[in-house]
Amino acid sequence: MRFAVRENLMGPNLSLEDKFRRAADLGFDGLEIIPKEGAWLHGMMAFDAEGRDELLGLCDEYSIAISALSLGIYREANCLTTDETEWRAGKEMLLRAIEAATDLECAGILLPHFGPMEPKLDDQRLEPDLRGIREAVEEAGNPDLAMCVECTVDLATMQGVVEIADHPQIGIYYDMGNLRKESHDPGAMIRALGTRGIKMVHAKEAGAELLGDGDVDLQDVADALREIGYDGWIAFETAPTSDPMAAIEHNLAEVRKYL
Repeated sequence: MRFAVRENLMGPNLSLEDKFRRAADLGFDGLEIIPKEGAWLHGMMAFDAEGRDELLGLCDEYSIAISALSLGIYREANCLTTDETEWRAGKEMLLRAIEAATDLECAGILLPHFGPMEPKLDDQRLEPDLRGIREAVEEAGNPDLAMCVECTVDLATMQGVVEIADHPQIGIYYDMGNLRKESHDPGAMIRALGTRGIKMVHAKEAGAELLGDGDVDLQDVADALREIGYDGWIAFETAPTSDPMAAIEHNLAEVRKYL
């Protein structure tokens, strides 16, 4: 098991190097970066060669991997559409993201599916969405890259997403806190989805800011991950609180009690 932290959780107004340095100081193995326009986000650098070179240089300097691209821009250009022109633009963006993730040696790409993008099995846009993801990853030819749909839906819908995608590299980015907040049982869902369904995991609490203080049963989550044989990344998407470094240090120590 390896642990990563999202780039925006260690404090405001940080430079890119500050993020790598802080992640290394805290004992993380990786950073999850966020390709999205926004103040103090650095993920859009992944889309040009010079930016990737800078990122890789910092990976080497601080012995920190980039675990995943959290593709915030998928909300703007995606394959969740029945419009052919929009679909092709979404697929082209996916191909660019896969090229970036491959160069950066990422384990996966997070594809946000929230709000109006939330998967519904009777939504006519869902099949083209998952077909576009499947075609993009097949054309790109990186057999080690996971394409991870993150959503807050019930187990049957998650299983439907996996079935419709019908590809071993496409599955769910499982967020234990989001699902517990919606009254789902994270451990039971993990056991039902298995490693065919779960490709990456977010650590997050529900009902509290700090891990261990809320409603997520970390022991059961850890047991479930072990039972299905999951040995990939756990990326922290916890609340930064008023003291981000202290909060993330606490959260990492809490998870390490169980994993």
